[in-house]
Amino acid sequence: MPDATTGLPLLKLPEGFSYRSFGWTGDLMEGGVPTPDRHDGMAAFAGSNPDEVFLIRNHERAMTGLIGGDATVYDNWSPPDDASGGFGGGVTGVRVAGGVYQDSRPLLSGTSINCAGGPTPWGSWLTCEEIVLRASRIGGKDHGYVFEVPMKGRASGRPIIDMGLFRHEATANDPGTGIVYLTEDNGPNSGFFRFLPKDPSPRVGALEAGGELQMLRVKEQANADLTEIETGDSFDTEWVPVAEPDHDPEKLSARGGGPAIIGGGKSGPYLQGEAGGGARFHRGEGCWYFDGVIYWVDTTGGAAEAGSVWAYDPAAERLAAIYVSPSTDEADAPDNITLSPTGTIILCEDGAGESLLGFQLRGTRLLSVDRDGRVRVMGENNMDLEDGVPGRPAIDAGDYRDSEWAGATFSPDGKTLFVNIQTPGVTFAITGPWA
Repeated sequence: MPDATTGLPLLKLPEGFSYRSFGWTGDLMEGGVPTPDRHDGMAAFAGSNPDEVFLIRNHERAMTGLIGGDATVYDNWSPPDDASGGFGGGVTGVRVAGGVYQDSRPLLSGTSINCAGGPTPWGSWLTCEEIVLRASRIGGKDHGYVFEVPMKGRASGRPIIDMGLFRHEATANDPGTGIVYLTEDNGPNSGFFRFLPKDPSPRVGALEAGGELQMLRVKEQANADLTEIETGDSFDTEWVPVAEPDHDPEKLSARGGGPAIIGGGKSGPYLQGEAGGGARFHRGEGCWYFDGVIYWVDTTGGAAEAGSVWAYDPAAERLAAIYVSPSTDEADAPDNITLSPTGTIILCEDGAGESLLGFQLRGTRLLSVDRDGRVRVMGENNMDLEDGVPGRPAIDAGDYRDSEWAGATFSPDGKTLFVNIQTPGVTFAITGPWA
């Protein structure tokens, strides 16, 4: 099936679906700034016109240099005698109208390993750093935080420190209470957290006033190990406080003979939650709010360590494992998650695919999970670019079929799924009978 932009067969989709690529690594944004690579978490927002959609997109980069342009910069420090140019990470915005790319711009720079995040009900994006780095000890700023990036206006570049210092993955905001739920990707010891804001006002900047961080605990079961659960397992839950959300992790190590700044072991918030009997998960990944429920992924959960999907009902304070992959054949390390307007779960697979004697049998997949637990393949990465991409010199020739899907998010009208392939870095708009 050819891409409407390049004419190349980049994706395999079910009958009735079509797609268009845009926002490739190296494509010029506003001000002539090249689009950064490693596209990851993303959310779609209604634009100014009925057919307009604005995407806010993460880039999971480390010391690869500031994005440039007019982006707000959190930390412009770079190592002495290092040509990298400082922290990469960052967030970009993309405008689409009528399903066709219009323009893009840099929004936030000077952050690190911006993996996923989550939208807010008031039209902003919470971008998460998946790293713990005490760079303030060497002249920079600390990393391992959440930042708010508005669709309109400039990002403040101020970390929401009370959301914790840990390897953040994603967030989900409950519009009824203002509570933000957060996943931690720190295998093999990860917690599931929530943030109760001091100011629950539905506006940009309110979360920066701080709040209380808590970690999930199973009632009457201290330190429950929820890593090897089965589909249908459910638990009554409560929450334990994390008094010092910015506490150091279990250990800090050095590199190259410098000071100890690189976080390792259990995170500071996890250690405090563990002391209060908090539950243990493997590696928290995607997180999404839908119809009163928080859905989230443990990418190596279950006995097969192939991934599990959890549903947390805040009203009932009940946690349920609604899908556990029995093998990598059915679902291989699901990562980002979203839900269609009709409630179908969409998972971005992060498995390495399968190969035999060097021949690729399948690439990573885009999966759906119906309410009856049936899994379907909704897309397959088919990006064999051994001849490169005409007109895009920033894309190195190569076979990218084992690169992960990321950032799946539906347009406000539910007709288009926007999603990324992380490497070489490209965004797709997929249309078809999603209903």
